[in-house]
Amino acid sequence: MKKRIHIFWHFYLGILLSIVTISLFTIAYFSHIGEEYAIRAFVIDAKQVASYANANAQQAKINDFDWSLEIDKHGLRVSMLEADGVLDYLAPMEFVAQVDRTDVYIDPKRDIYISLHPMTVGNGFLIVREIDFEKEFDKLNTYQKNEIKLNDEEDALNTQFQMTIIIGFIVAIALTLLVLLTWLKKFLRPIQQASLKWREGNLATRIDVTSPEPFYTLFVTMNKMAEDLENLIEEQKVMSFAMSHELRNPLNGLSLAIEVVAREHDYLKDDPAYNKLRRYASELENLSLNILTLAKVSNVESHATFETCNFSNLVAERVEFYSQSNPKIQYQSEIEPDLKLNALPLYLELIVDNIISNAARYTKSMVTTKLQLSEKWVELIVIDNGPGIAPEQLDFAMMPFSRLDHSRSKSSGGFGLGLAIVGSAVKRLAGTIELTNNVSQGLTVRVKLPNNTH
Repeated sequence: MKKRIHIFWHFYLGILLSIVTISLFTIAYFSHIGEEYAIRAFVIDAKQVASYANANAQQAKINDFDWSLEIDKHGLRVSMLEADGVLDYLAPMEFVAQVDRTDVYIDPKRDIYISLHPMTVGNGFLIVREIDFEKEFDKLNTYQKNEIKLNDEEDALNTQFQMTIIIGFIVAIALTLLVLLTWLKKFLRPIQQASLKWREGNLATRIDVTSPEPFYTLFVTMNKMAEDLENLIEEQKVMSFAMSHELRNPLNGLSLAIEVVAREHDYLKDDPAYNKLRRYASELENLSLNILTLAKVSNVESHATFETCNFSNLVAERVEFYSQSNPKIQYQSEIEPDLKLNALPLYLELIVDNIISNAARYTKSMVTTKLQLSEKWVELIVIDNGPGIAPEQLDFAMMPFSRLDHSRSKSSGGFGLGLAIVGSAVKRLAGTIELTNNVSQGLTVRVKLPNNTH
């Protein structure tokens, strides 16, 4: 069986993932805000540098002003561009935004901001750009170089500090959640332990209710439910035993009275009504016996003592018995020798007898019985070539007094209790039972019991 992840780990990982996602979105948001701030700061400085350049151009004669020289101010550089060269210059650039009626571009090769400003003298444009510190570092003066180094160190420290805060926050939340969920898991552990006991049939188990709300109310409700179920099952147990015993006494008396009357009046032995009466009395007696057997198997105490049983010998003996009792049916067997189980002998006998007799009742001509060792299980497989069971009724067939289609009805002599008895016995032995229709025809009953003799 595939191991399932505990629900608290789902909660833990889900909440932790949510926190990490929120943190990443927060980082992305503030990065976006920081980028917008950087663009606005660049535009403010670019406008000041462009204003400074235009002022110098107005004071000088345009023909005498050397525009090939770049102006270095505020960490920006300014150069002139003729009007007819603007489109070619901006072609490789990527438009970023327009801030205060100033278009801002970015040079993808150098990752620097660039802005374009019209000149107040002539019809040219001023190109204001950031300094490419990687390629133009050697052109800077000593003061600028030291300032850049200090800024880089400050940015690295800020980034390291921010990452430390974020990682510390996530780790703190993760540890807090882990402690909280572990604390909650401690209160739910009694439910798991009690449910396992209830599954084993020990409904007298109760959950310790010394827990805070809402666990207190939950535990009290579950204890009350277990108590009600225990009382209900006890009532059903008493009723099933009492009903079976009380029915058997008048049925025995009825059968005896029928035989006495028949001896006094010989002509009744050939009377159809007499024969029906005998058959009905026999069916009722068998029914009461089956009900009593089902009650014993279903309500046996969980601490009953198991014995080491030779399952191979038991199956071989029962197959031989049925083959002699039903000579018209061909019995085949493939029994692996010396397979032993720790179980109640009564359970094993009920399982084998009911499955084989059920197969013999509905088969056309053949019953195949297999007993084999498969991994950690001992498998009993009984196959018949009868009509099988409708797929939608396979689960229903395990219910007491189940009535299936006409091909497997009471006319075959059954009461619908055989497979129910087998199911209860298999469950008590911690095994499984599976009903499947054969590909051609017939039904396969597969019982798997744990190989517990090791």
